[in-house]
Amino acid sequence: MNSPTLVITTVNPFGDIEHQAECFNSWKSAGYNVVSYNSQSEAERLLEYGFTEGDVKIIDDSETTFKQNNKYLPKIHPIIQSLMGTDNNVIITNSDIYALHCIPMGGILSSLAPSLAMTRRELLSLNMLDMRDNIFYRGGLDLFYFSSGELKKLNSALKQCEAKDDMAFGVPGWDYLVGAILLSKLQGKIVDGAVIGHQYHKNTYSGLSDFTPYGRDIKRLLNLASADPYWVAEAFSKIIAESSTVNAKERCSLQRFFHYNGVNREQRKKYAYEKELQDIDGIINNVESVKLYSIFEKVESEKDWGVANQFINACFIKTSLFKAKIFALWNYIECVHGGEIKPTTEYPEGNLHAVMIENCLSVPEIKRAIAVFDVFSSELINHNIFNRRLFDYLVLSSNDKTNLKILKKLKSCINGV
Repeated sequence: MNSPTLVITTVNPFGDIEHQAECFNSWKSAGYNVVSYNSQSEAERLLEYGFTEGDVKIIDDSETTFKQNNKYLPKIHPIIQSLMGTDNNVIITNSDIYALHCIPMGGILSSLAPSLAMTRRELLSLNMLDMRDNIFYRGGLDLFYFSSGELKKLNSALKQCEAKDDMAFGVPGWDYLVGAILLSKLQGKIVDGAVIGHQYHKNTYSGLSDFTPYGRDIKRLLNLASADPYWVAEAFSKIIAESSTVNAKERCSLQRFFHYNGVNREQRKKYAYEKELQDIDGIINNVESVKLYSIFEKVESEKDWGVANQFINACFIKTSLFKAKIFALWNYIECVHGGEIKPTTEYPEGNLHAVMIENCLSVPEIKRAIAVFDVFSSELINHNIFNRRLFDYLVLSSNDKTNLKILKKLKSCINGV
């Protein structure tokens, strides 16, 4: 009988240790051998927090990024090299990824491809998990599966990569590089991770200045036109989206093994705001109101309207995405801010507004109004900036009477501009 697939991660003792432990134990519960790679000092902290010696693999400080940034982030390549003498199939994943299945899936994953890279099922919160909410984050790759043979090929390919010594958990770029190797040198596929979940949090990466060596490697591997870091990052994110769409059959195969796996699902509660949800033309009948309220609460706690833009569609039935988004923004202001906000029209120096609008122009025209709304709404809620031209564009793009009514109501909430 084959040994269970080995799951490799790194638990950050200075992060949300309770949530990471919950995710770590979900892999155990599903029947895997799971190990957190950590430096000696971090391992000692994890033992204090209830992890066992068998849960932690202690690595030398030289196998972390300590010399580069004074952080003990485990480097990826030394971990892979250390596995060359074993015949284990391996999963490499982030410590905040929850196993949404209840059996070890090594054999099932191997039946789909010898190596796999997965996006994640994005969750508003773990305890509000609903298997019907199929929202996948395709901006990165959060889990890799390798058969033992594919892992050896990965190790050989990494030896030719300029960025091999920069790859580390918690450092942006390594997932794109491994994904590029998986597509170009291995027999791999990129799929939506229907059986892994991630609780939403704001992206903490500040930029792509350290992505430069990854850009050169990925350009070489995939024969891209440019090695510019931002261009490569954008190009590879499109590859992730396209591959996930092409491999929809594999996602459906994974979905059959979805399981809540011990998630403590709480009864959804109604939140107390100054006003109840407002309605126009019966849209309220197509809204799961408690879920919408929970999104409002998450926006408040994260101070990020991006939460709403990502999860709103899951709250509505028989409603276009554009209509759902403008309806939600109007009701957010009504419920949370008492129906009135007083934004400015001035942008701070060095803002990224022009870049965001340029990105909107690259979107197909049929989706452009939604892209513009995402910029408009995020600027309004996150930065308290009202852009009249963007609002006018939304109005002129609407040939639906109900949409125009909602936009009129929304405008009435904007004071002082």
